[in-house]
Amino acid sequence: MWGFGDRCSIDVALPRRGEGAGARRRRSGGFILTLELLVLLSIFGVVVIFALALVQRYFVQSAADPFGRTVFVYDSTQPMGSSVLVGRAAGFNQFESPLIVYRMPAPSAPLAALLAVRAANFTTRQSVYYAAAGCSGATYLLDPTNATAGTVGEVSELYSAQGTAFAIGTDGVGANVLFRSVAGAAPAATPQSRWVSERYENHCEPVADDPVLRAALIPATTVVDMSTVFLPPYWTPVQSSGVGTPPQSEGEPWP
Repeated sequence: MWGFGDRCSIDVALPRRGEGAGARRRRSGGFILTLELLVLLSIFGVVVIFALALVQRYFVQSAADPFGRTVFVYDSTQPMGSSVLVGRAAGFNQFESPLIVYRMPAPSAPLAALLAVRAANFTTRQSVYYAAAGCSGATYLLDPTNATAGTVGEVSELYSAQGTAFAIGTDGVGANVLFRSVAGAAPAATPQSRWVSERYENHCEPVADDPVLRAALIPATTVVDMSTVFLPPYWTPVQSSGVGTPPQSEGEPWP
């Protein structure tokens, strides 16, 4: 206790010379590290934003310009501007013809044919066999589910998977006719001729007697003359033409 007139003293500890600067340096050391980290994070963020902008630009351009990644095939339906989309190229054959997948219109038969597109007609790797010479008479195709078929002719893994084969042949009138295999017995005799649609001329050729080939064949029936579905000549648009956006589904007209 102290009373009136007593004296008191308060000790104030002042930093020695140079101590304040060192303390400031120690306190600011963490701030400098944080600032460096912020600079690094900022640089990283700028890089990420720039990369995302490039990716977005690529996808936007791809969506606006589908010709850059897809080949579209159209027919020659008139009037001008009404061309129908035949299909998108799923690939190309050895002649660099676009390959399109033609799906059967009937919903009850979810089947597809792989067709190569030339200017005037469609082609297939599979041949159509005919009972008589000159590519006439009853028609046959190689059974896609018969393992022997691959040793005597054109085998298709697509048709083997779906169990039904397709091929372009002639019905005696047109040379752009699509045939499909149907269940049935092999012919009693080896067919005398076959139609090879991939040839550029002399499509019909004789067939030599071959019991193995005969046993691998099953009946075929006409599906449709493809020239009545898509009007030839068939064509692909030029990327630099600047024509409107292509249709989204097969069978839709060109804008």
